Amino acid sequence: MVDEIISDIIDRGLKLARLYGTDGAEIYGVKELTTTVRGDRRGVKNIVKGDKLVVGIRVAIGKRVVTQGGVISKISDLDYIFGKAVKIAKTLPEDNRWSSLPDKLGRSDAVVVVADEVRYPDLGQIRELSNYIVKGVNDLDRRAFVSDVLINLTYFSRFIGNSFGISLGESGTRAIVSVNVKAVDNGHESGYTDHYVGTTLKKFEPADLISKVTEVAIKTLIAKRIPTGIYEVILTPKVFKYVFEDLIIPALCADQIQRNRSPLKGKLGLDVFSEELTVFDDGIYPSMVGTKGFDDEGIPTRRKCLIERGVVRSFLYDSYTANIDRCESTGNAFRPTPSHSPSPWRSNIIVNPGSDDLTSLTRGIRKGLIVYDVIGMWLSNPINGLLNATVSNAILVEDGLDKHPVKGVIISGNIYELLANDGISLTARAEHYGSYALPYIYVPKVSVAGI
Repeated sequence: MVDEIISDIIDRGLKLARLYGTDGAEIYGVKELTTTVRGDRRGVKNIVKGDKLVVGIRVAIGKRVVTQGGVISKISDLDYIFGKAVKIAKTLPEDNRWSSLPDKLGRSDAVVVVADEVRYPDLGQIRELSNYIVKGVNDLDRRAFVSDVLINLTYFSRFIGNSFGISLGESGTRAIVSVNVKAVDNGHESGYTDHYVGTTLKKFEPADLISKVTEVAIKTLIAKRIPTGIYEVILTPKVFKYVFEDLIIPALCADQIQRNRSPLKGKLGLDVFSEELTVFDDGIYPSMVGTKGFDDEGIPTRRKCLIERGVVRSFLYDSYTANIDRCESTGNAFRPTPSHSPSPWRSNIIVNPGSDDLTSLTRGIRKGLIVYDVIGMWLSNPINGLLNATVSNAILVEDGLDKHPVKGVIISGNIYELLANDGISLTARAEHYGSYALPYIYVPKVSVAGI
């Protein structure tokens, strides 16, 4: 039934826009077909398949603008959502900064991957993959076992149209494999979770993920807290991603700058970070999960430099924030769900690698930590740049040698001061984490709150 109504939704929405006399309407929808397999050391626990179509309606009545949405199972559901949106819009105060919906929709030359093994999954093979991961961890080290394995495969279709008479659509696939490993030895326990996120399963190397999660879980057994002090710190790509996602990316979004909620306001063209740091937002990067032909307003995606050798070069815009600053959207409108209004956000983040290798960086540490994972990043504050996270998996390194595992300590500091340090180093090796490609980073002075 979902497939039968998808082609009618935009036409119906635009007819309703004319019927209600709106000054602009936009219909954005996402259809998803998902297969989820969950298991643990006892084997596969359940397999769930499902489909869902969610549609969001953004309407403008004068300068009163609202977005409403919901799950669509029949075309009349759209009538209810539209009517609700119009009713709410009429009660809102005017937004004097509102200009209009985008009038020039289009598509970039991005190639959005549709992988058959994700779109049409073989449940027998997916079950075998889950069991292979469980067995692989146990075979690698008898002290380790899988407490949870999740395989989620999604085929999605996106579509958008607005009152300017333009409509766009595209489809793609997304595969997630997440593995949590517990390690137990003489009454001591540790755990570590890592994952693969990609557009296809063909690039997934299960042996590599098995090796990584098992190694970290084992090597961080019998962890201790360490004395409070200033430490050298190496962040793995996984943790470096958290830093970007929770602290740096929000500060680069134009809406936060316009609301005076970003430390980067007024810093365009200025040296803010170490010259070792060059960062791109790339919505057309091949085969990454953030790659789209158009953003969530229908604006073509593209590659743009955010930070060049430490200098802030660009911010992320949707059409609303671009109109305020009298510039063009960067193709970064994003909606967590179609029911949300769009706002600026990243597509794919590419951090240029450096020239160092992890072994050399580790050997050069006098007293420091290699941090594999943290919890509580939500305690960090993007408005002032405060990093605050609790280490869950780390190794203390002294004079270049691993000493013992560490957990339960807090790493903190102003991220702009930490990343402006001329002593930071990036590895030549980078790793892909979903919408991120980034290296290991060495930071020479980080506050650690321990015992």
